[in-house]
Amino acid sequence: MNSGSEKKLSMDELLEKNRPAQMAQPPAQELTPPPEVHPTKKEWEDLQNHLCTLRHHTERQIGYLKKINELLVQLPTRTQMDELLKAVKHLEQMSEQAGKQSEKRFSLPGIRPPRPSLPDIPWTSLLLGLVALALTGLVLWVVWSSLDTLWSAARGLLL
Repeated sequence: MNSGSEKKLSMDELLEKNRPAQMAQPPAQELTPPPEVHPTKKEWEDLQNHLCTLRHHTERQIGYLKKINELLVQLPTRTQMDELLKAVKHLEQMSEQAGKQSEKRFSLPGIRPPRPSLPDIPWTSLLLGLVALALTGLVLWVVWSSLDTLWSAARGLLL
């Protein structure tokens, strides 16, 4: 590459010249480690107390997790839940069918023999029936009383 003065520069030199001022690297400084800070006795005791409290809470949480795990083992598994769901659906279908069967059933209304009412029977027939009954009674009384006289006459002949 050629620069304005017709001098040949390498690629690195060109990049160095064209680099913006912000991107220029400052000279390497020696990094000094920060001074060591040690906690005081009071801070050290507080840290130990916090650690003991943390350990105590962690143990309690581990106990809770064990109890939860024991309870989770008692719960039904996914396959058991699926089987229960199938059983419930089957029971629902059976109850629907039972309801449909009861809808198809019917009971006959109570059948009673017809009751004749007085206006349906002609009065003349009723009067004729009463007269026939009275005549029948009269005929029976006559036959009964005549049997008594016939018996008396027959007894006289036989003895």
